[in-house]
Amino acid sequence: MPAGKVLLGGLLGLGIAALLNAGALLRDAEQKPLGTDRDISLAVWEPVEALSSALQMTRPREWADEALGRDPDAELFEFLISDVAVAASAPTSTEAEAPEAAASSAVSTSTPDTPTTAVPSTAPPTTHAWRPMSDDQLRMWVVGDSMVNYFGDTLAGLANDTTVVEASAESLLSSGLTRPDFFDWPARLNEIVIADDPELLVLMFGGNDAQGIITPDGAAQPFGEAWVREYSTRVGGVMDLLVANRDRWVVWVGQPIMDSDSFDAKMRELNAIFEAEAAKRERVVFVSTRDLFADENGEYSRFLIAADGAVVDARLADGVHLSTAGGRWLSQLLFERIREIYDLSGDPAPLSLGARG
Repeated sequence: MPAGKVLLGGLLGLGIAALLNAGALLRDAEQKPLGTDRDISLAVWEPVEALSSALQMTRPREWADEALGRDPDAELFEFLISDVAVAASAPTSTEAEAPEAAASSAVSTSTPDTPTTAVPSTAPPTTHAWRPMSDDQLRMWVVGDSMVNYFGDTLAGLANDTTVVEASAESLLSSGLTRPDFFDWPARLNEIVIADDPELLVLMFGGNDAQGIITPDGAAQPFGEAWVREYSTRVGGVMDLLVANRDRWVVWVGQPIMDSDSFDAKMRELNAIFEAEAAKRERVVFVSTRDLFADENGEYSRFLIAADGAVVDARLADGVHLSTAGGRWLSQLLFERIREIYDLSGDPAPLSLGARG
């Protein structure tokens, strides 16, 4: 077949595929970070999706999703923050590779409980007078972005191992508080409050939030005055929504130290907002995690020394997320803070998470 016909056939096939998948392609464009790339993508795919809808060519994809039980609105997407991808893909220096390789060879197969670094955090002003019992359990939810994906189930599972806590965990990759067009967490939290009326919520957001945000006056770039004002309002709004019930507490988990210096600087600024908003409200406790995941020099390290002296791989290779061990350490820290809020002594077999260093 002549090359020209092959090329024409290929282009025709791509055009048909684009029309059949126009809805998904437009959703991907909408979920990109605010900026030129997103604007160009929207300019391309909005008319394509409009033509596809007019021709009813989106129906086959919708029928296929329905047949397979897929919900396009619940699909998981890649991180929206470019720094995460940079941190994950950037090669390490020779100097950094040597100690990491040495530490890797020394990683223990045991499951040590915690790193030796002390962990300061904001403590609640008083202990809640109510003591959960086996017949009147504490309802707890752990929710947030992809960071929660790596410790939420662990924390909920450990809590459920007691007889006085009933815990659930829910997380969504690429979600946060800057892009409700991708996922509306305040709306979802309101659903949880109405349906389950939890006494305690553990929240962690921020990993995907250092990007442009739409304010009532238009788009604002990260950490400018308008951006900080709007983001602080959203954080405070979530806190107010949850503690409107005066019997409910919120534990807001700060972001840990990150491998990428630029990304870590953004997480520091977000932590400052979280801590400041929590300080304005009763029954909202901010828990810092930076010291928990920093080495003895206060720097980022994927490998940390546990209380028993073992070297533990506490972070994933992307320099952002927690490993299984890191998730266990964070779960222990958070459960200790929860015990400062609620008297869990009604559990005849108290949760044992081991001694911290």
